[in-house]
Amino acid sequence: FSCKEVGNLDGKTPILRDSMVNIFPTYQALHIELNSDQTDITVVIGDLKFYSATAEEKSKKAEELGKLIIRTYGTENYLNKGTLIVTKDINNSSNAPADGIATPIDLAGLKKK
Repeated sequence: FSCKEVGNLDGKTPILRDSMVNIFPTYQALHIELNSDQTDITVVIGDLKFYSATAEEKSKKAEELGKLIIRTYGTENYLNKGTLIVTKDINNSSNAPADGIATPIDLAGLKKK
């Protein structure tokens, strides 16, 4: 039996938000949402430049973001999957923008590394 911290995830979201510029230096809009049971995180960025990046570049950045999420929230949490969504709408505040390109973040796999 393992005990995982759930109560403090939201308290660490501002730290994650402040660190995003290290991975996405040109982003202009950011929306971070944890689902109700705190097992899934969705990160939406509005970034005109990164929107046109290749799928491989998006996948690489999603992995970097996953590592940042684990560093921020710790390994003892319930988060096991996430999604990076990129939109060209620099004023976006939605977690499901119409033009969003989704890339999965394998948090469970990254925790094992």
